[in-house]
Amino acid sequence: MNSSKKLLVGAALGVFGAAALSGCSPASGTAALVNGVAIPDSRVTAFSEGCSAVLQDTQLAQSPNELRSQMVTWAVLDEMSRQKAAQMDDPPTDTQLRDYVEQAGLNILLTDDRCAEAARGVARHDLIALGLGANTEPYFGGYTVELNPRYGSWDATNLDVSGSGSLSEIANS
Repeated sequence: MNSSKKLLVGAALGVFGAAALSGCSPASGTAALVNGVAIPDSRVTAFSEGCSAVLQDTQLAQSPNELRSQMVTWAVLDEMSRQKAAQMDDPPTDTQLRDYVEQAGLNILLTDDRCAEAARGVARHDLIALGLGANTEPYFGGYTVELNPRYGSWDATNLDVSGSGSLSEIANS
């Protein structure tokens, strides 16, 4: 599997830790809650549309709806890493985030602002985890993630969406 595909389909796989899941469901229009901070469906839509646009002429071309479940994961990792970075004395810089994405050979993800935001969130998450080394439990275990049931459920062990939910696409209102 090439590095592009690894980032797209399994950015968070292999990462360990535990996050508590709440029995409550986020409100309509909300994709997820991370420690009570809402991730709006509009952010997931923007990530999906942006990454679909940059990948359209590649072997990894997917429609926004096909990317939606992965973009929910990316949005959660982005929010987790934003919250952790706000607590750090020396969080990853924008230059470090860009360099990380470029070193992975994924410059194309930075060519659309929407997809670039998603890619930087995953990069921030990865860099924080790498910087913590073996002491990742306070980071990974310190988050309550509530996923809107239409996307499935949050797999706290793998930090990923589990199942497809009732809809992994935009709800038709």
